[in-house]
Amino acid sequence: MRENMLLGGYRTDPRATGAFGDPLPVYNPYSRRWVVLRHSLSIAMTTAFITMAFMVVSLPIVAVFFIDGDLIASDYAKALLLAVGAGFVVSIVIFPFAFGFERLVMRGGRIWKVLAACAPMAFPIVAALIFVWALKTPPSAAAGKILSGAIWFSVSFSVYWLSLWSLNAVRYGAWRLAVRMKRGRRFG
Repeated sequence: MRENMLLGGYRTDPRATGAFGDPLPVYNPYSRRWVVLRHSLSIAMTTAFITMAFMVVSLPIVAVFFIDGDLIASDYAKALLLAVGAGFVVSIVIFPFAFGFERLVMRGGRIWKVLAACAPMAFPIVAALIFVWALKTPPSAAAGKILSGAIWFSVSFSVYWLSLWSLNAVRYGAWRLAVRMKRGRRFG
């Protein structure tokens, strides 16, 4: 049973049986395949978010240059690839923090679960507070770089965390639906 769990299979609960007498699978968030898939998709979603944010911010500028006929597509493509690379690097930097925080949440008590639920809302608020504070008291160049990094990290961690736990919720919902279908219950 331990080998099956490590290879990405599912654990079973022998005390609970389904409609046909088979043991019901227990939700297994520790499956290695599932962890790799979730974090890979979260890295991709965070990278896509940062790239889309860059495109939304830069599209008015691009539109002006496009109308004037001075748009150099290769330069914009280079800037877009730079944004993709920056998003990927930020996602890779966030990964160990998200992985460690996820383990604390999964093994911790209610306080950790409340912190996990509040994290997607708290990090953008923290980023906004850092931004306002930096505008009111202009920091030195080195402190400005650290503060801008903290803002990027806060917003990106929020996106990463939301995508990570939404994938968990989808998987758990699909598993519950499969169990209900196997038992022959209604969906309501």
